[in-house]
Amino acid sequence: MKALKISLAVIVAAAITTGIIMWITSIGKVKEISLPKNQFTAKIEQEIEQLSQMSDNKFCKEFYNEIAYQIKDFHKQNRFGNNQSENDQWKENLEKNLYSSYTDKFIKQAFVVFQGSEWKPDDLKFIQAEKNELKKSKLLVVGSPVDKEFTTIQTALNKYNEIVGFISSCKGLGYSGSTLSDRFPLADVQSKISRAASLRKNRLENEYVNHCIRLHNDLKEIPQNLFRLHVKYLDHKIDYWSGMYSNYNSQRDYANNLYIPLKAEINMLDNDIYNVGNFDSEQSRLLNKWSADNTNAYNYSYPKR
Repeated sequence: MKALKISLAVIVAAAITTGIIMWITSIGKVKEISLPKNQFTAKIEQEIEQLSQMSDNKFCKEFYNEIAYQIKDFHKQNRFGNNQSENDQWKENLEKNLYSSYTDKFIKQAFVVFQGSEWKPDDLKFIQAEKNELKKSKLLVVGSPVDKEFTTIQTALNKYNEIVGFISSCKGLGYSGSTLSDRFPLADVQSKISRAASLRKNRLENEYVNHCIRLHNDLKEIPQNLFRLHVKYLDHKIDYWSGMYSNYNSQRDYANNLYIPLKAEINMLDNDIYNVGNFDSEQSRLLNKWSADNTNAYNYSYPKR
């Protein structure tokens, strides 16, 4: 009898539990009310689908803006629902779907650019601006896959800009000092050549930026460009001091205080730093150019009679 009572109690408890579960489930189902569609919601959904199917090889910002405008305009005219609640809910849903579809498409389009070898400045400018704009949206979930992709895009852009800035600093290294104590900044030159070599060796320190052929070519040319700037500096210095022999008391005075010191600076050109093919010819040209001034100085001090 006792066992029978226990069994009945278990059965009753199970029945009650089942009833509660069914009650909770029925409440949940009541809440799952789908919004009624109409020609306006259908039009926007169709266009969002069209956007998601667009090519990854061409940005579609204009189409995105057009859809976003239509959503706001239809909502303003209460086209989405039979009442304000439905109208507002449709606007929220459509904006979320549009943002999701467009960010997915934009990310794919950005990486098509990153996987290419050209990296057009206008494309990069657009990617930066559009990433910033999408990143500010309240629809973006922090830490989501989309957010992480934005971080990857920004990391690539940062490295690209860093390298472009570095290359620019190398091209602008020109030094115009012309006093005998001035020296071309060789420590800076060596640092820049070493950095350029390191970037090339390490695949530009970013798997996407590494695809940019222009950066590889510019980095490769840095030793030659810096050598050219060094030669330009020496040419300028020779031009500045040429003909100054008349300011010295004698040929010996000119040689000791001007000719020999500047010749020594020309001889200090070191191809172990630059490793360029035209080193010998350029150094010889500079030495001959300065030697011609020494000849003129000699003729000035010891004129033929």
